[in-house]
Amino acid sequence: MTLDDLDDSRRAQFLAAAKRLTVARNDAVYRDGDVADRVFIVDDGRVKIVRTHVSGSETIVGIRTPGDIFGELSAIESDRIRTTSAIAIEPSRVHSIAASAMRDLLAADVGFARAYAAGTARRLTEAERELTELAGKSVPGRLVDALGRLASMYGEENGDGTLRIGINLTHRDLADLIGTSRETLTKELGVLADVGLVRVTHKSVTLVTPQAFPLRRRRESN
Repeated sequence: MTLDDLDDSRRAQFLAAAKRLTVARNDAVYRDGDVADRVFIVDDGRVKIVRTHVSGSETIVGIRTPGDIFGELSAIESDRIRTTSAIAIEPSRVHSIAASAMRDLLAADVGFARAYAAGTARRLTEAERELTELAGKSVPGRLVDALGRLASMYGEENGDGTLRIGINLTHRDLADLIGTSRETLTKELGVLADVGLVRVTHKSVTLVTPQAFPLRRRRESN
């Protein structure tokens, strides 16, 4: 669910009960195991949703940007325990709303409840599609898909026809996103750079030949 799913009056009502938090880069908004008693909205910056496996490895299951609501399942299941962590990729500001307040809005306003259901269904559909696309693919295939998806969402066009992914991600972040080691990710990025498909700088990847990647409809700015 995002704030764009709400009309102006519902958006204002929703944010009226919010507290604003400032989160430093790499700090947690919440962690796996915390009681899920609040819902969050990204105001500025970016937050990654991370699942930690029994082995200790991590997978990024989503990236939330301004206007995105996260941790919202706590609004329909009281005393829920978090099974993911939310970590700021960069210095960020988020709105924090008590899950009980959001439950009250869902119960009192059918339009708000419909927006919540539609947003949740959309996010689940996107997650299922990504899992289907990644299933059975090699690391190079998963990397190409992920770069195309990130460029579709955060791409910044350059005058020379290249497309810079306008989000700072470390090699570890990219590795966690596609389920591989940082070393393997760095090697595969190097292969793409060697053949001239990407240009890699510190925390930045530019698609030199965007048409070689599976780009989707560009995400509208919030």
